Amino acid sequence: MIPESVTHVLTSYVARGSFRFALLTLVNDIGKPVTLGPKSISNLAEALRTLDLATIDAVALTGSGKTFCAGADLRKMSEASNQEQAEHVARQGLKCLSELAALPVPTFAFLNGVALGGGLELALHADHRTVASRDTVLGFPEVRLGLIPGWGGIRRAADLLGAGPSAKLMILDSLAGKNLSADAALKLGLVDAVLPAPDFLRSSLDFAVSVLSGVVSPVRAPGKTSEWKELITVQEQLDRKVHGAAPAAYRALELLLAEFRALPGPVLESEDATIRVFGELLLSDQARAGMYAQHLTQSLARRPVGQPDAQAQSIGQVGVVGAGLMASQLALLFARRLKVPVLLTDLSNERLTSAMGWIDGQLAKEVQSGRLDRDTASGVRDLIKATTDKADFAACDVVIEAVFEDLGVKREVFAQLESILRPNALILTNTSALSVEELGTHMVNPARLAGLHFFNPVAALPLVEIISTPQTDGISLATAFDITKRLGKTAVFVGDSPGFVVNRILARLFCEVLSLIDRGLDPRTVDHALDPLGLPMTPLTLLQFIGPTVQLRICRRMHEAYPDRFASTLSLEAIVDAGLPGYLDPRGFVSAAAENILPAPLPADPAAVRSRILAGLADEVAIMLREGVVPGPEQIDLCMILGANYPFHTGGLTPLLDRTTGSSYHPDLRGTAGTAEQSASKVGTH
Repeated sequence: MIPESVTHVLTSYVARGSFRFALLTLVNDIGKPVTLGPKSISNLAEALRTLDLATIDAVALTGSGKTFCAGADLRKMSEASNQEQAEHVARQGLKCLSELAALPVPTFAFLNGVALGGGLELALHADHRTVASRDTVLGFPEVRLGLIPGWGGIRRAADLLGAGPSAKLMILDSLAGKNLSADAALKLGLVDAVLPAPDFLRSSLDFAVSVLSGVVSPVRAPGKTSEWKELITVQEQLDRKVHGAAPAAYRALELLLAEFRALPGPVLESEDATIRVFGELLLSDQARAGMYAQHLTQSLARRPVGQPDAQAQSIGQVGVVGAGLMASQLALLFARRLKVPVLLTDLSNERLTSAMGWIDGQLAKEVQSGRLDRDTASGVRDLIKATTDKADFAACDVVIEAVFEDLGVKREVFAQLESILRPNALILTNTSALSVEELGTHMVNPARLAGLHFFNPVAALPLVEIISTPQTDGISLATAFDITKRLGKTAVFVGDSPGFVVNRILARLFCEVLSLIDRGLDPRTVDHALDPLGLPMTPLTLLQFIGPTVQLRICRRMHEAYPDRFASTLSLEAIVDAGLPGYLDPRGFVSAAAENILPAPLPADPAAVRSRILAGLADEVAIMLREGVVPGPEQIDLCMILGANYPFHTGGLTPLLDRTTGSSYHPDLRGTAGTAEQSASKVGTH
């Protein structure tokens, strides 16, 4: 049995103005964020039942610290092993929250911080909601995890927001991993007021008094409409995005549709349907994979394997070598996150001017969107300088190179840097496929060299693969981990092998796909063979995004290292020679120019193509684990989720391979196979 992190409910009675409130405060006495497991729900239900209703005018709930309620206790939920146990999870929570909604006095939820999943459902069962102006995140992550909001959140959101906003919030935003800020929640109509974070409780009580006095009437969204066709539009978006591979999204859509069509049914009927669907999904492979992915990104990411105990060096100034897109992104990231001077260098003033212009443009966009205020943006910009003279790097504590992916070019950069930098200054490489140890073989002091492999776009993708060599000392490695954390990124410590993790797996994917296309199989069929898996892009779309020139260099490197598994990609060579942006036109079809390069297409069986590609990926993962590139499949999955945008419902890569190739990296993630898939019918056919 998994121990539950138990939430307690502290009840106090507070007089405010002429009104008396029962204030229920959710706390976790061991310092963990508030979550709702079985004992926690019982504690909340008991607190509600023992209220002295005769002496109060209203009930208010709030949280502690920076969390209102982070949602259900997923680890306890995952213990369910049959339909009855799975349905009990939904039934218990729904019964408790319904008791809050049924109280005979007005109810308020004061969202002092994070309110996710079951925590947001709890808040929606109150009559009114206030939210703190900062440190607040609201959202429904359930669909992303392979579940649905199971405690009445679907009906509550539908009543409050209407069709389109409810579907976007609970389905599309959830799949994308997006949550709401306080201001966004107010604009949507999910909360009634945004109040200053300092003295939030006092301000919330004052707001509640104004509501009870009739001074303030909270603005409400229009509520349900008959425009259920909005949900069919969402289904069409889902079909394009996940191709039916995320059953929870379709089941949530079914339940929403029932709320908006002419056959709404009584509340109890709606609740019974929610409980049944939740139970089915909780036992599904996708939900097990989703909760596994959540654990990886929250727990494993916070405690990366391989981080040394040595003390990291302090960082007072950073240098970035190169002025291309990756280098420009790195310069901006270091300035924003570390808040230290950043020096950018390249061979020509023209390239530096272009890089600084790009940085100015990015900051301007952030100001325009409201993500940065002008003073903060100006401060970040003032930290970034450009120079063509590497001698100016003498004061840098850390220098990262992001120059052309060529062994000789990078070694030349290292030689120049070593002649300028202090002996203990850290030198980092952003190489995507070259051996870090090989890069440092000509260095005077290779102990201060490490790899920090960022992913494009740098601002969006949270993964950094950290690579050391046998020569890298503990202080340098500790500093690399510390920098990654301070940049707001997730570190995964990987072995110094060609392509590391993400690029090695993607290169194997591209080699499998392109070898079939080079043999004459219909390129569109090959490109879309993986669609039923719900991956974020088709292989040829991803190749277009990376850029054929960049990917060709990686594929060549992998072919040199492992010629038996990474075939020469003849068509990719021709695509690059022809100066094409890839195989596809803007519509996503194979372009006429690419068709002229490729052989006449032959019919292809999508299932056979999919099986061939997945077998190749399974083979590569098995070899990587035997080689010790990472300690286990968990690190591979974390890399693919954070560096290649693999959806949570896949669990990364290895649970997906378990389900499709018969591998057994995670036998404990197998639920009651087929329940979710069998019932994930299309809402438009009902």
